[in-house]
Amino acid sequence: MAEHDPGQLPFVSVVIPVFNEERHIQACLDSVFRQDYPADRYEVIVADGGSMDRTRAIVASASERHPSVRLIDNPGRTQAHGLNLGILASRGEYIARQDGHAEWSPHHLRRSIELLVESGADNVGGRADGEGKSVMGRAIASAMRSPFGVGGARYRYSDRVEELPTVFPGTFRRSAFERVGLYDEAYPPHEDYELNHRIRETGGRVLFSPDIPTRYFVRESIATLARQYFRYGRAKVRVARAQPGVIRPYHLAAPALVALVPAAGILATTRRGRRTALTGAAVYAAACVVAGVRAGRGESTAVRVRVPGVFVVLHFAWGAGFWTGIAEAAAGIETGGGSPPALPRQAAS
Repeated sequence: MAEHDPGQLPFVSVVIPVFNEERHIQACLDSVFRQDYPADRYEVIVADGGSMDRTRAIVASASERHPSVRLIDNPGRTQAHGLNLGILASRGEYIARQDGHAEWSPHHLRRSIELLVESGADNVGGRADGEGKSVMGRAIASAMRSPFGVGGARYRYSDRVEELPTVFPGTFRRSAFERVGLYDEAYPPHEDYELNHRIRETGGRVLFSPDIPTRYFVRESIATLARQYFRYGRAKVRVARAQPGVIRPYHLAAPALVALVPAAGILATTRRGRRTALTGAAVYAAACVVAGVRAGRGESTAVRVRVPGVFVVLHFAWGAGFWTGIAEAAAGIETGGGSPPALPRQAAS
């Protein structure tokens, strides 16, 4: 894109849904303001879900220094609702999603648009580079960079350009939303995967590139991580009930592991069964340790010894969430969804 006159570069709308992000929102916005993309060729829309901390004040202060920043209300409070409101209020030919606790490299917007133009893809995103502040946070970040920990979520560790089912967080062509609709608000926190699935089902492409990493801050405790991944597993089933194609073979690994626990309990009622169950548990524990050693390279001993335990939490929380979703389906609990808001066609600036 270097051969284009800056005034001819496409206009981009950056949409950031937030809720109580006072610890990170300033750094997030600063990373947006530091883009090497012309400042008059992008706008920033922050959709706040009723923050009770200083988030709104920080964004309001930023808008005084940067007129391109707009703060809008998100009465629905969910991330998907905030994204939809931001996109509906936007005017860009391209929509760049960002999270309030994440930071971009200075070339993020420019390179994202270049990749979209060069590839013809509908959405492009980069590697999710998790970072923790505490010892446990760093252990969690290490585990989430490992294929053993996150399976097929290649956007967390891939080092090559490739098409993927979903990316983090994504820069979209506006035309993709006009074609398939906006985020489906019935599937938190799986709205990204579901949207990208619709894009691919209609012939679109979702491209990953390690050239555009996003630095974001992971959960800092085992309890909050477990809740996060339980919700992920449960949401996977909720989406699959409407779109079965979202389930891949690797999604069944963690549920299978969880299912082995009661099976091991039954086996343990006999001496031979106990040996089998203990052998299986030892193999899994050894795999966690070996993968933890690899994932924790370069970290302190305090971080490295925690990584195997984080793997266990990732696997069992996701698997338990998946089975909870299965139980809800069996009980006929309605999940809704299937009718995402539409984005009217309009001329981009």
